Amino acid sequence: MYPSLAAAKAAVIAVGEEIATFGLPSGISPIVFISREMEMVFLLLTFSLSQGAQEIFKLLPHTFIEAEKLPEISLRNLKLQVDYYAHPEHYNPVFHERIAPYASVIVNCMYWERRFPRLLSIDHLKQLMKNGCPLVGISDITCDVGGSIEFVDKSTSIERPFFRYNPSTNLYHDDMEGDGVICLAVDILPTEFSKEVSNFF
Repeated sequence: MYPSLAAAKAAVIAVGEEIATFGLPSGISPIVFISREMEMVFLLLTFSLSQGAQEIFKLLPHTFIEAEKLPEISLRNLKLQVDYYAHPEHYNPVFHERIAPYASVIVNCMYWERRFPRLLSIDHLKQLMKNGCPLVGISDITCDVGGSIEFVDKSTSIERPFFRYNPSTNLYHDDMEGDGVICLAVDILPTEFSKEVSNFF
């Protein structure tokens, strides 16, 4: 029993984070939820959902598809996600090929562990810059030093939130003038909204 709806939602969010990190057990994945009201299929468990249940369900990792497309779903493709969480070493990132070449600014909020491929490595960035990528800034909200964005090699402070990384010279600078990518990596950024953060956590 939860003391409030907010507490119940927080518990569901915690479960969702665990699913996002470790995936579902291979024996029950994928699970498909079906909502008759929305005429949508939720990929997780076959069930009819009320509007209130849908609100809670949306706190979990999910994918929406139209009901008529259900027969087209390949279980093999869905199981790739489960396999990725179990064996991330079998996969290579494609973000630097498909998304990053068109980005001016990247806001990184993803959960990452060292066992997963990096979102953007130093070598990726060097190649992007050589190819004329318009990227000028990175806001690394997660602030994993040397993590999913490899060239974010330190955290910054509220007073001095930015640094500049030049992939051509592999040098870091505290000024904002010159070539390279401006990086924001304040690891205590939520404290700028201390009241809201206190209420949320």
